[in-house]
Amino acid sequence: MMLEFILHKSRCENFVTLSHDQARLTGKARWLSLHHKRAGQARMSPEDLPFVRSLTVFGKAHKSVLDFSKYELLRVLDLEECEDELGDKHLREICNLLLLRYLSLGGPISVLPKEIAKLKLLETLDITRTKIEILPIQVIELPRLIHLFGRFKLEDASQRISKLKNFLSEKSNLQTLSGFVADKGFAQLMDHMNNLTKVKICCESTMDVSNITHLSKSINGFIQRGTHASDNRSLSLNFNKWSEDLLSFSLEKTCFLSKLKLKGNILSLPPFVTTLAGLTELSLSSLGKFTGDILAAVSIVRSLQYLKLVASHMDKFVIRKGQLNILLRLCIVVQSMEDLEIEEDALPCLESLQLLSKDLDGFGGIRMEFLGRLKEVALDDGVSDEAKQEWEEAAKKHPRRPKVLFVKTM
Repeated sequence: MMLEFILHKSRCENFVTLSHDQARLTGKARWLSLHHKRAGQARMSPEDLPFVRSLTVFGKAHKSVLDFSKYELLRVLDLEECEDELGDKHLREICNLLLLRYLSLGGPISVLPKEIAKLKLLETLDITRTKIEILPIQVIELPRLIHLFGRFKLEDASQRISKLKNFLSEKSNLQTLSGFVADKGFAQLMDHMNNLTKVKICCESTMDVSNITHLSKSINGFIQRGTHASDNRSLSLNFNKWSEDLLSFSLEKTCFLSKLKLKGNILSLPPFVTTLAGLTELSLSSLGKFTGDILAAVSIVRSLQYLKLVASHMDKFVIRKGQLNILLRLCIVVQSMEDLEIEEDALPCLESLQLLSKDLDGFGGIRMEFLGRLKEVALDDGVSDEAKQEWEEAAKKHPRRPKVLFVKTM
């Protein structure tokens, strides 16, 4: 109903025009979104739409629509959901759209042409949905690039490493770097990306000691550059095999980091985590178990508003009064839990409690009445009918009558 109202209002104000079936679009359209237009249905070409600034394609489109050589004024191109197979010709044409600010690609594309260097005004590049594994150096040399999304390695830059370091230190505007697979080249370059605020790194188990040392220095430097509470910085690390040396450093001064996500074989909480200022979201995910030492360290992390713990097993976790005082959301995903105990008057601000485990035997220490501001409880849909009934009855007796949701998990 809300979507229909928005569309109606937009049509009345001549902001949106809807076209169905054989209708032909004309006029000075500036934003064009095509939804599953088959070749026989689409009756349009760029000649009809010379003022298009933004083009989004879902599903298939007529080949005339994918003639990018005629979109001279295009600023935004979103092909992430496009089902047509884009070839080298399409990519070359895209690289000639010199006014592009935003480019999102999808489908079977596996190589970006070096001609992408011509997109001097490009600010956002998203290739998450493609099959691109190697990123050409020309991408990180784009002077206006701010956000880069995907999962890829950087092509060999050993012969240009000095030039790249200078560019990144002095001219790069890159703020978001999401999905880089760390290797020797990347580990050396990241330390020179001074404007980064959001970083997501994947690391393969084949990294040698030298690479780990470079990457550790770069991560430390990224965190140390967070000197203001308003920076809103985030760091996500995904490691198949966790190296204790990677995050063993300590912080020399107060550093601000808003979000931290660690995924891998976590044996202990890195020492810098408990000293961070402004950390509002913390997510820890391990294929193994979380020991009591890890859980005790987590409970003293300051300023947390969201805490997510994912593991196969967890030791006893006791949250005492005075710990995690402003936590709003707690999510635990576990196969088995020894015990979770929330003391009376602990977690005074908690509004959402997610316990995603088919075995609730380890959650008997939770008294819902102790959580005065609770609004929502989410449980695994696979728990027994008896457990569902118990939690629903407890919710009915709670002053706020929180919702009890049952979530289907893998």
